[in-house]
Amino acid sequence: MLPIADNPPLRRFYWRWEKALDAVVPECGARILCALSGGCDSTVLAWLLLESTRRGKCQLTLGHVNHQLRPEADADEQHVRELAATWGVPLHTRRVSVVAGSVEQGWSQEQSAREERYRALEDLASEADCALVAVAHQMDDQAETVLLRLLRGTGPGGLGAMRPRTQLAARPGIVLIRPLLGFRARELREIARQAGLRSVEDRSNEDPKHLRNRIRHQLMPHLAAEYNPRIVESLAALAAWQQKEDDRVAQAAEGIYRVVRVVPGEQSEHTVALDAHALAAHPEALVTRVLWLAYQDLAGRWSSLAGNHMQALLRLVAKEGAGAAAGSRDVRCEVHLPRQVRAVLAGRHVIFQFHEARRAPKGVT
Repeated sequence: MLPIADNPPLRRFYWRWEKALDAVVPECGARILCALSGGCDSTVLAWLLLESTRRGKCQLTLGHVNHQLRPEADADEQHVRELAATWGVPLHTRRVSVVAGSVEQGWSQEQSAREERYRALEDLASEADCALVAVAHQMDDQAETVLLRLLRGTGPGGLGAMRPRTQLAARPGIVLIRPLLGFRARELREIARQAGLRSVEDRSNEDPKHLRNRIRHQLMPHLAAEYNPRIVESLAALAAWQQKEDDRVAQAAEGIYRVVRVVPGEQSEHTVALDAHALAAHPEALVTRVLWLAYQDLAGRWSSLAGNHMQALLRLVAKEGAGAAAGSRDVRCEVHLPRQVRAVLAGRHVIFQFHEARRAPKGVT
């Protein structure tokens, strides 16, 4: 591994990195758990955090989650163990059963893997006494996420894609950071080459059955070649701009949510009820966000809704308004949502609940 001091390109990159790290970790000496899969991006992230640790800016611990999905998974874990030993950095590992979670909750394997990964990283951070979890999402990932959400259908909030800092769900004291969002994937590959870093390849990232892979290997290169060579930068800039706008809407929506949320009373603990009549009095942009908050409170922070789901929920609220205008309170209909959740309009309330025959996801309250 080549020292930064001996390589001018590495030195220049490191100074850019240090500014990016300061933006998401303003406090000096913070304890950071770096999620290290063994791939190129996460290896570069771990190496940069190691350099920052040597300079006294943070304290690094590595975390590896073995999803046990690929034949190479155990070899990848062993690679990470060897890397941690070579660097002399503490390593915490966790094995998760993605297949079991997928079957139990009725999720896709991708959904289950994501949920289990973040839950495991929270656990590892807690074990290591780290307040921050660093993941290696970079600018190309951000641009792909914007396109992915556009194709599936999303609102303004969804265009903000991945944030540099995100509060994790299960433990309020742990924050997820993404220090590499300002860097292109090709830059990280070059830095790995310059620094002599060895990484492993996840072959599933080439599988065209996954929409994100088709966006990465087919759609994005086509857009760059035929329409805009800086399409990645443009989409990432859109996400950053939208995040700023979205923060204002989120603050207002959270205030409304506290007012219109109904105390469950005799309802199940796995229920979120809203006063739809009071909610309908607000602008649609805020109503949309309140409905999203209610859904995520039940289904989990990482849960997402497509545009068609949100439109169906808005129609549910509008039906309550129509029923109230007609003097009727017996309006009842429902919308089926991802993660075994349904929203039911009962009188003046929109009630989010799990399907009776299915179990609530672990850790959801």
